[in-house]
Amino acid sequence: MLTSSSNHPEYTEEHYNLSKEAEEHLSNNNHQALMETFSKSVDATTKGNIVNGGIHSPSNSEHPKWYHRKLPGWVHYHLIPDSLMVSVKKRYGNFVIERQTSEYKYEEMPIATRVGMHLLFAGYAEEKFVELNTIHHLFQTETLKQGAYFDDPKSVNQIPAFIQHYGLDMSQYEISDPAGYKTFNEFFARKVKPEARPVSSPEDDSVITSSADCRLVVFPTVTACTDLWVKGKKFTLATLLQDEALATEFEDASVAIFRLAPQDYHRYHAPASCTMESVKEIAGSYFTVNPCAVKEDLNVFTENHRCVASFRRPDGKRFAMVFVGALLVGTIKNTNTSAPGDSVKKGEEMGYFQYGGSTVIGIFPKGDVTWDDDLLKNSQQPVETIVHMGDHVGKFIQ
Repeated sequence: MLTSSSNHPEYTEEHYNLSKEAEEHLSNNNHQALMETFSKSVDATTKGNIVNGGIHSPSNSEHPKWYHRKLPGWVHYHLIPDSLMVSVKKRYGNFVIERQTSEYKYEEMPIATRVGMHLLFAGYAEEKFVELNTIHHLFQTETLKQGAYFDDPKSVNQIPAFIQHYGLDMSQYEISDPAGYKTFNEFFARKVKPEARPVSSPEDDSVITSSADCRLVVFPTVTACTDLWVKGKKFTLATLLQDEALATEFEDASVAIFRLAPQDYHRYHAPASCTMESVKEIAGSYFTVNPCAVKEDLNVFTENHRCVASFRRPDGKRFAMVFVGALLVGTIKNTNTSAPGDSVKKGEEMGYFQYGGSTVIGIFPKGDVTWDDDLLKNSQQPVETIVHMGDHVGKFIQ
């Protein structure tokens, strides 16, 4: 059954005012006022509380907690409550599927993400390139401001509200006491206990595991990926990788897109045992990676700040990974795979993100991979599936 919570005392009048203000500016298509609202959400976070008027205030006050909204796996599209259908149509949020239970969950979009997505879409759709450059600058400025604040020791006062807001189970992490973190960013990049994320078939090199705690979509080819998911007209392997030779090698490759939401464990791991062969950082903007943006005609992945790396497996075959920064993400930090020659076993840490939602894209030679049936089925809907780092997601074809 659909569950809900009608009262949300932790949300202040400031949060509701910000949400109403944003909707008014959206209705009037007032981009300048929306940019000011976006900055207000960042300022509210640095001066007050991350969820009371700040960047994680829900974009729709009717559904402030997405994790209080679950739909049984058998529910049909027309049986979803009208209020949630309207929320999805208005881009307040989107549905994801919990893999273990096959439940549909409604994932609320934070106010900063909703406003940022609208500004980006309006700039592209109306070809207001001067305004679009202004939006680029706004996102970069506010992202750096937010990141600097979360590196400040005083940001620790944001941790308890974040844990409560997203219902985090801190017993899964190496430092379970919120007081054990020196900054919010240190908490955000918290390490999980190994036993909380067992790696599927660690000695079987044919098994591919999830690179992260994430919302995952998988596709057998780039063509299927662009038909069903990534709609940006400039999305090609060449524009994503900024490497013609690598793009040619992986022409129409199999693709896995691991989207990390703000509440997720934000370290990424090796989906297979491998040795790094190349790595480069590509400067870019900080657009939201929310699927509501990715599934519009927005060139999110090919314009965002990202790191492109290639790896060789023990059998000699190669694959590539792209670590994509996003709105209010200041850092992509490779740890155990920071230079060519670095080797990791399947499930070992590769690096981490600070701060915000972000994405890892896995690219595997066409025909080398078979993805798990349930993931393929969900991706063809197309709907993301919630998986954990280390979960079985596919196999290499021997």
